[in-house]
Order: sequence, then C-alpha cells, then structure tokens
Amino acid sequence: MTIDPTTHACSPARGPAPSRYRGVDIRIDVERTPDCTFGRADLFEDAQFRGRLSIGSPDATPEDVASRLADLARAKVDIWRSVQRHRRAAH
Repeated sequence: MTIDPTTHACSPARGPAPSRYRGVDIRIDVERTPDCTFGRADLFEDAQFRGRLSIGSPDATPEDVASRLADLARAKVDIWRSVQRHRRAAH
C-alpha cells in the first residue's frame, strides 16, 4: 500500500525495482512516516502469491529497509529451493 503524500503526513519511498531471483518475483515497497520507516517484500512464483516479509525501524533510512528486505527475500527463496531439492532427492 502506498500512501498518497498529498493527503497524508507520510511519504512513500520506493525500494529497488521489482526483481527476479531464482524464478521468484520480489516486489518491495517501502514507506517513511514521521516516526518510522517500514516496508514489505511480496514474493510471487508463477503469478501466484507465495509470501510476504515485513520490517520496520524508527532509525533506518528507506534505502536501508529496502536493502534488508531484498536480502531477506533472497534468503527465503534460497531456503525454498533447498527444500525443493531435498524433497526431489528423497523421492
């Protein structure tokens, strides 16, 4: 959700452009309010929603939050792929 700065006291700040990592689309949205910077990373695979990561910090910049979310999202995808490989090997 992006808040319209013309009607609210907070302003949106975009993180890195949507990216693709190991077959998963990662969409990051970061917002800054007067009290906190918060963001979310939505993960999609084959056009289906697969998960969301959210973080916030009163001290972080929007760039810091976006970077941390990107790192966490890639780590989550790495875990998914590892589990998938393990399941295929077990069958």
